[in-house]
Amino acid sequence: MPRRIRGPFPRLANLPAIDVNTASELDVLERCDLVNECLAEAGCCCNGHHDGQQRDPYFGADISEIVSRCTPHEVEVHAADGKFVTRTLHIELGTLLAEVDQYDEVCAWIYETR
Repeated sequence: MPRRIRGPFPRLANLPAIDVNTASELDVLERCDLVNECLAEAGCCCNGHHDGQQRDPYFGADISEIVSRCTPHEVEVHAADGKFVTRTLHIELGTLLAEVDQYDEVCAWIYETR
């Protein structure tokens, strides 16, 4: 069965940016919780859900990484000339999509960066 896309999630659109380095822990946790709520509302399940062996039922590791990467950070990207260059990017949380399999288990995260 082909994979499907869940999202975009309207509640994640136009959120004010937070910097995980300076925001309160509560603000960061609330942002993570909001992402988790959106995934649950869309029926997204974690890997292993179908077999009853969930690895991370609340997507804690994935969501915290995604929210952390919403803060501008440096990454090395492959440039057209074949060299690597450093760019400062951040995830646009409002563009987040989840690719799910036939059991609605998330297989991949898709998002835009700026």
